[in-house]
Amino acid sequence: MDARVSQANRFLSTSANLDRALQTITYTLHLLHAILGRLLTVRLSDAALFVASSILSNSRAVSLFSSRISSSGFATLTSFTTSTAALATLIDDVRIFLRLGSILSIYTWGASVYHFPPKDRILQSIAWSQVCACALFQYLENGAYLGSKGVLGFGPRKVSNWYIWSSRFWMAHVLLEFGRLGREWALRRENNRPALETSDKDDNGVEAKRGEIGKLEEKDGWWRQIYINAAWLPITVHYGTESGLTGEAPIAILGLIAGLPGLRDAWRDTS
Repeated sequence: MDARVSQANRFLSTSANLDRALQTITYTLHLLHAILGRLLTVRLSDAALFVASSILSNSRAVSLFSSRISSSGFATLTSFTTSTAALATLIDDVRIFLRLGSILSIYTWGASVYHFPPKDRILQSIAWSQVCACALFQYLENGAYLGSKGVLGFGPRKVSNWYIWSSRFWMAHVLLEFGRLGREWALRRENNRPALETSDKDDNGVEAKRGEIGKLEEKDGWWRQIYINAAWLPITVHYGTESGLTGEAPIAILGLIAGLPGLRDAWRDTS
């Protein structure tokens, strides 16, 4: 028990891991809220049907309906559904607040790309485009968040627009990730051709085996990034449109798919 608590303390000591944990919690709560909301709707529909049938049979429909929806089980379900939504909203707010300083990390990332740019010109262009997209995303999200708290004096419409545009630049970053992964795949295939042609002639079986294991791990990591970004993309589209793309439950499931691999790896690294 003490070892697990110590590991959790080490895990949550970094801002990145704290965000991973909060992300998992909030998407789980959103999924739970969607399920509870659906269950609550079904219970209300059943009660409405009961009223309709009671009216047809000339019984005291209103009092029976009131007794049904005021039952302890229905009240508990309603309260739990409301509390779940409130906690999810609170954690969402905390995550955005903690990201206010991320603009400094983006600056550091840009400085790294400037001093140590990728050798491939296409990857270099993608890297700079991602830095710009993330900087604009963070700038707009920070402005929208501070505006929503009354710090910048934004109206509700302006806050909404800034949140939408921040999500669109997030979407641009995700799309550029697909471009980066595609380019890396193409370069890897080009670089591996000579190695594949000479691998059968290599007398050192151990080194050849290690090389194959490394290639498999690299390939698995590449595909994992594809899956993660494929989950993020519809989320960015959802928040980047005024009407949204889908409901709460699909977004929550996609968020868990995108976030759980990183959470699992970070937890394992702190063991």
